[in-house]
Amino acid sequence: MKGGPSWAWRLLKPRLAGRRHGRVQPADRLAFLRQLATLFRAGTPLVDSLRVSADQSQSDRMVRAAHDVADRVSAGSPLHSALGAHPRYFRPEWVQVVRSGEESGELAEVLDQLASQYEAADRLKRKLISAMVYPSIVLVVAVGAVAVMLVHVVPTFAEMFATFGKELPPITVAVMDASDFLQRRGLLLLAGAVLLAWLFRLVVRRPHGRLLWDRLRMALPVAGPITVMSAMHTYADNMALLMRAGVPLLRSMEILEGVFTTNAVYRGAMAQVGMVVGRGGRVADAVERTGVFTSLAVSMTRVGEESGELAEVLTETAEYYRTKVEAALQRLTTLLEAVVILGMGLLVAVILTALYLPMFSLASGVR
Repeated sequence: MKGGPSWAWRLLKPRLAGRRHGRVQPADRLAFLRQLATLFRAGTPLVDSLRVSADQSQSDRMVRAAHDVADRVSAGSPLHSALGAHPRYFRPEWVQVVRSGEESGELAEVLDQLASQYEAADRLKRKLISAMVYPSIVLVVAVGAVAVMLVHVVPTFAEMFATFGKELPPITVAVMDASDFLQRRGLLLLAGAVLLAWLFRLVVRRPHGRLLWDRLRMALPVAGPITVMSAMHTYADNMALLMRAGVPLLRSMEILEGVFTTNAVYRGAMAQVGMVVGRGGRVADAVERTGVFTSLAVSMTRVGEESGELAEVLTETAEYYRTKVEAALQRLTTLLEAVVILGMGLLVAVILTALYLPMFSLASGVR
């Protein structure tokens, strides 16, 4: 069309990039690592690979951080040092792995391994989160439905029952009392719940509170084994990555201590392991002494040390625990769904019985 494309054609412009956002999400880190590994392995100079990977990112913060890394590398800094300048976006264990790759001359392979490890870990983390999403939604809907019935439906029947002039069944009286309490104290209950949530968050931010909470999580009947198996996967997966990259054993222990940022129990356990290893002890003996590692993880670590193939053995261990965690999550999700739906059905049945029983009694002429 003369004069250039019309406004309609501009609206149909192909989306060559995803939607921009400000935060750095796990997908942004993974995309950056994947693209950097692919470009560098294809023979693209490192600085150019960094800039192209930065421009392809959908995160504004990742773009700025990656361009700063490229500028530092262009000025003569090694890649691991440039990445270490942005610890919020590039984890300490990544920096050490990249450093080993630079020193061994196998940076492309190391970057590819790092991207694969992070992708698998992120996939497991997303499954952990999504396993709780649906039961949580069902629980919120169930609580909301019961609250609406108690606040809006039961009072209407209560007014009608007041005109009967007859004694009501105990179950009806109990439901009407619950409805009255919720109407008078509902906002107070909500405020109390918010206050408890705030206090809980405040407590778990303190070292002793966090340790107590993590201990409790590990002791729960169903969630406890999942927490432990997830920690075993994190230990084996990251340890294997660091060993394959050639990171010294003692340094690997220090890095693993930082990996367990969300579990104070295992963070403290890795600190103990690091001290034993620093005195010349064996890793298997050290992890067994902590008392928080499974017998399988201890045995596989010992086998790997004795055979000289610790990285390979721990890789198999990490894969084993990944499948165990996924299977346990599936069972937990199914169990929570059944419990929530059954609980909601029972509550609704109790409310409906309480509401209709007086009318049935009136219709049959029974007091």
